[in-house]
Amino acid sequence: MNKNGYKIGFSEIGGIYVGKNVQSSFHKYYAITILLSLGAPFKITTENNEHDFYDVAIIQKNTSYNLQTSKDDYVVFIHIVPYSNCGVRLYNPDISIQKLKIDSFGEVLKEYKDWFCGAEKDTEKVEYLLEKTSLIPAKSNSKGMLIDDRIRNSFNLIMQSESEKLSINQIASAVHLSTSHFARLFKKETGMTFRKFVLHSKLVKSIYAIYEQNSLTEASFMGGFSDQPHFTRTFKGAFGISPSSSRK
Repeated sequence: MNKNGYKIGFSEIGGIYVGKNVQSSFHKYYAITILLSLGAPFKITTENNEHDFYDVAIIQKNTSYNLQTSKDDYVVFIHIVPYSNCGVRLYNPDISIQKLKIDSFGEVLKEYKDWFCGAEKDTEKVEYLLEKTSLIPAKSNSKGMLIDDRIRNSFNLIMQSESEKLSINQIASAVHLSTSHFARLFKKETGMTFRKFVLHSKLVKSIYAIYEQNSLTEASFMGGFSDQPHFTRTFKGAFGISPSSSRK
């Protein structure tokens, strides 16, 4: 058993959180999320108040839902960058929340349990687990996603930027588009505005700072947030819980 009662893993293509007793409010995140139960099923409720119980769920990006997990049993939260190869593989615009059988994940579930109970935290192992997990449901998904190379290139520029006030003009110029064309194409390809994506990039950087054992205050500034309350609001909007709750 992990001595902290939870564990966070991080890589360039996404992250892993293993925890229990998650009681979230409605939220939506830009990543594609896979939830795997290590015990009792978890409950997902959608915005129109429909609910169901799952052992495995794939939740597409920007899907609004709330979540209740068992107080005693752990759930693996797998967040995959939607424009990574894994994310493109999992993209399915026809099913916002997909229920799968736990049997297909038997081998990888054991690897998650071993990872959770061990001390290993390197990014290569996390990326390996995300890659392996994404291949399982992808076998039955023929949809996939194509995205303009210029917009794909802009993601890397945004994520690698250390500027607190990243300019859309700067990124548009770097991918050889006018600002207005870039803004329209970015929204068309991603379903979100440039500003919203920049906010999510700050969130990812702050989560990585938490992963590196920084305090919440330090993590908020390291991600580029003006203050911790702004970081906390953004985190709760994405995950339905406060960042402090994720560490309990």
